[in-house]
Amino acid sequence: MPEGKKNSVPVEIVKYGVVGAVSTTIDYVFLNLTRWATGNPKEGLLLALAVMIGFTAGAINGYIMNSRWTFNYDTKGQEAKKFSQFFVVSLVGLGLTEFIVLYFAHSHGLNPNMAKAVAVMVVFFWNYGGN
Repeated sequence: MPEGKKNSVPVEIVKYGVVGAVSTTIDYVFLNLTRWATGNPKEGLLLALAVMIGFTAGAINGYIMNSRWTFNYDTKGQEAKKFSQFFVVSLVGLGLTEFIVLYFAHSHGLNPNMAKAVAVMVVFFWNYGGN
């Protein structure tokens, strides 16, 4: 596909979904590796750290794949601007994710992976709209 050519909306949504699935898998892998490495916390600061590491790994993958494949950004001379926009959207997404995971894990005793699934559903829509 020529650089800068826009996808149709249905194609863009499918590609966004594929990237989301890959990024979510990366997120869960890093979340659970970090939890394992820190004693498998079910709440508290170590869980928050694991959530942040997983989210960050998935978000970086999402940025790279979405900017190059899904949305075909033409970023010549604008990479810093595009990344800044992505960073702000992702920061809000991380905040939402941390809140949802920690709330459901602590207040409702939900397994962190299940709490993360709730967060993924909410943050998916935030990230798509923001990006």
